[in-house]
Amino acid sequence: MQTIGKRLAEIRKSKKYKQTELAEMLNVSQQVISNIERGVTAPDIEQLKKFADIYNISLDQLVGREFFGDDADDVERKIISYIKQMDDEGKELSLGLLSQVAQHRGSNDGNE
Repeated sequence: MQTIGKRLAEIRKSKKYKQTELAEMLNVSQQVISNIERGVTAPDIEQLKKFADIYNISLDQLVGREFFGDDADDVERKIISYIKQMDDEGKELSLGLLSQVAQHRGSNDGNE
């Protein structure tokens, strides 16, 4: 299981922030960010909320928790899992493909 520090470092890098930039946004030193990412210290809930706000993600996403509602079936869960592993280009391509499938399906609904 991934530690919170490694998860935060991964997200920071994916958002292309430097530790110094993030530290400035959080009003802490770069050393605090480094210590959290290396697992020397752990962020408290208030810091986690600030991380989530900066990254514009939920706390569940921040800590790597996947939550599916009771109405999600296995296919939906697999689709979401694959999408989460994609880079932005892959997500855009997938969105285009899904849009085409939905349009095709809509045009065929009257023919059935």
